[in-house]
Amino acid sequence: MASQLLSLIFLSLTLSLATAKKPVHFHFYQHKTVSGPNPSAVKVAKGPIPLPVGPYSFGDIIVLDDPLTSGPEPNSSLLGRAQGLYSVMNSLTVTWVFNIVLTCGEYNGSTIAIMGRDDIPLPVRELSVVGGSGAFRMARGYVLLKTYSVDITNGDAELELDVYVYPAEL
Repeated sequence: MASQLLSLIFLSLTLSLATAKKPVHFHFYQHKTVSGPNPSAVKVAKGPIPLPVGPYSFGDIIVLDDPLTSGPEPNSSLLGRAQGLYSVMNSLTVTWVFNIVLTCGEYNGSTIAIMGRDDIPLPVRELSVVGGSGAFRMARGYVLLKTYSVDITNGDAELELDVYVYPAEL
C-alpha cells in the first residue's frame, strides 16, 4: 500500500514537472518623466521629510503612466504602459505598485501586476509579479530592474525591465 502511494506521488510529481511551462519573457525600457510640460509621473502627495539627494521627500507618492518601449530612446516602438504608483522611502529606496499594460502583439490588452521594493543603488533589483489579467490572470513571476539612465536633479529616469511571467494553470 505504501509503495503504491509513493509511486502515485512520484508519478504526479513527474507529470507536474514535465508539463511545467517556461516563463514568457518581456524586455522593456520604462521612461519616467517627472520634469517638463508633459510628465508621465506626477507627485500627488508630498512627504514631510526632505531627502538629501534629489527632488524627493520621505513619504512622497508618485502616480505614473510611463511608456514602455523596445529601446532606450523615447521614440522607440511603444509596447505598453507602466501604470500605478511608487512611494519614496529614502534617497535610495522606493516601493513600486504598478501594472504593465500591454498594448500590442500577442498579449495586447493583458496586464501584469507588479509589486516590490526597489533598492536603487543595486545594479539589478527584483520585483514580484503578483497577478495580472487577460492572458496573465493569476500569473506569477519576477521583474529584473536596472537603471539605464537617471537625472538626479529632476528625477527623470530610463529603467530597463526584464519581465519573466508564468501564466497561471487554470
